[in-house]
Amino acid sequence: MKLPGFLSKHKSSLFLILGSIAFIAYLEYFVKFDSLIKLLTSLNLAQYSLYYSLAILSLVLMVFFDSLIFYYLLQGLKVKIKLTKMILYNWIGNFVEMVIPCETVCGEVTRIYLIQKDTKSNIGTSAAPVISSRIISTVIYTAGLLVGSIFLVFGRPLPLYLLGTLLVISFGTVGIIGVFFYIALKNGADERLVNAIMRLLKVITKNQAKLDKRKEKLQTTIFSFTEAFKTYKKNPKLLIKPTIFAAVGYIFNLLVFLMVFYALNFRSITLPDLAVVYFISSTVETITSGFPVGAVEITMINLYSALNVPLVIAGAATTLSRLLTFWVQVLIGYPLVQFTGLKQLVKNGLSSDALFGNQEPGMSEI
Repeated sequence: MKLPGFLSKHKSSLFLILGSIAFIAYLEYFVKFDSLIKLLTSLNLAQYSLYYSLAILSLVLMVFFDSLIFYYLLQGLKVKIKLTKMILYNWIGNFVEMVIPCETVCGEVTRIYLIQKDTKSNIGTSAAPVISSRIISTVIYTAGLLVGSIFLVFGRPLPLYLLGTLLVISFGTVGIIGVFFYIALKNGADERLVNAIMRLLKVITKNQAKLDKRKEKLQTTIFSFTEAFKTYKKNPKLLIKPTIFAAVGYIFNLLVFLMVFYALNFRSITLPDLAVVYFISSTVETITSGFPVGAVEITMINLYSALNVPLVIAGAATTLSRLLTFWVQVLIGYPLVQFTGLKQLVKNGLSSDALFGNQEPGMSEI
């Protein structure tokens, strides 16, 4: 299963640098560095250290509970894997999402590859828990968004653009989840999906032998996925623990941001507020995945401002929280990638061969 693919390390680094420069320029022009410095120097050091430490702990616990989702979904399919390895693979998947410009797709394919390589299961069986985990988490996150939106709508007047954004993202997310359930549970949907993909590939390549080979592998992968997914349908109790862990992980995710605000001695923001900001900024992160830094941070500052957070607090909170949710995960993930020998993931990203299982990954040096 070959992992090289779409973008070189140097281009990824360039996008990272350009995005960082854009965010720094935004902070200077709209927030002002002297205001940020004045805010930070006025804080109680003991209080700041306590709450920021709690934010770091919340991040670690969020990744831990996220890993438990994968672990128990695999257990439900009788696929044995050590929890410590699943945590390791989750950190690596998060790292790949951060540095390779295809957001969650690359992270999920990385997890599928690592699980398949470790457990020797087929790709479809390895993919089912990963995709199921994404669906469960998205359902929980969407529920959190809807609850947060209801609190905001009835609790304070919202700008029309923010209300419209919430509705679009909510309906879009529900639609995506519906597509996954349709493919997994509707008889014949997997075959129709394979045929649709093959028609698309025929436009790209005229090599019939290669197309036939890919169709066979694609059928095996998708059919294995749907069969694995039906296991959860026949025994829905298998989804209870993963759903609980997804909810707990989501709470810790929001607590990362809440503890950052508390570290800044700002208490006038609630979990419903953060649920809305998190969901919209995550959507922006997916759309602008080519630029992992810049667009998300600017979006977060503007959303906080729309929720009546002072601009200097919004800028400081965004900077400090992204240090955790982005840069800390990069700093933790990079040595793990080096340790496991998956350097090529960082260098070249992922190719479509990762989905079809055609070749083994190369491990060339960066």
